[in-house]
Amino acid sequence: MTIKKVPTNHHDLLSLVDELNQFFVAEWGEDTTLSYANHHNLDDMHAAFVAYENNVAIGCACWKLRSDTLPEVKRMYVKSDYRGANVSGQLLEEIETDIKKTGFDFSVLETGSDMTQAIRFYEKQGYKIVPNFAEFIGDTLCVCLKKDLTKN
Repeated sequence: MTIKKVPTNHHDLLSLVDELNQFFVAEWGEDTTLSYANHHNLDDMHAAFVAYENNVAIGCACWKLRSDTLPEVKRMYVKSDYRGANVSGQLLEEIETDIKKTGFDFSVLETGSDMTQAIRFYEKQGYKIVPNFAEFIGDTLCVCLKKDLTKN
């Protein structure tokens, strides 16, 4: 497997993000999915990565700055046939390395409160559940997590 840093308009990234969006529609419905769409605008991303297996795009991850001091992991997705093969772990490591190179020593993320597998995955990667931040305060559909990137 290889991971490449790509522009946010890269066709493989766009295709994977479309699959991710369809997953969310299937999970939560179109109205709920659309209500969060403004949080996932690829134009707002600081960096994007795509994982490839035999030149096939199999996963993606991005990160953005919520403010000058808040790097947030976004758009984590791995095709179902490749889950369980540590693709997401390697993508997350790539994102965290990029965040550290930019001068930050922590990262945050938000996921669905019913996404128990994702929450367990992030906790295994060193993320801790924190009080919801920004527009997610009071949103019971979301859970926020944070990781100290100085500890490995």
